[in-house]
Amino acid sequence: MAITNISEKFRTRVLINATDTSAALQSYLAPTPGVKGITLRVVAKMGNAADLALSLKYADDASGTNATAYPVNVPIYKGTARQTDAKAFTITDDSGNVIVDFCVDPATIPDGKFVGISSAISNVANLITVTMIEDVAYRPDKN
Repeated sequence: MAITNISEKFRTRVLINATDTSAALQSYLAPTPGVKGITLRVVAKMGNAADLALSLKYADDASGTNATAYPVNVPIYKGTARQTDAKAFTITDDSGNVIVDFCVDPATIPDGKFVGISSAISNVANLITVTMIEDVAYRPDKN
């Protein structure tokens, strides 16, 4: 039995490179055609007690033109704990590493739109990076 590598099943792209949250941030990507599922993963290093508000949005392009709140609530996980389905989540931890996953059904993304995360101003000591993980179930050519 052949082993399926993570790289063959999932495509990962960076939305927001590791940066501090002293300014509001946003970034959007077009989903891969035919994708089966999308997880927008926020990895935060909380070095300050300031809350970090995250919002799932869609936009007309990668720069966030006409960014709008996502049309439906989605499953959200903080670490391995499922949170209430929503379009936004606020990290209130005052220290440590936190992972927040927004699990998006690609069928809910309006046609031709880009999907992404925005964050409100928090604190220079709070750092985040955001990636888009797509379940593409890529099958390499056997040739």
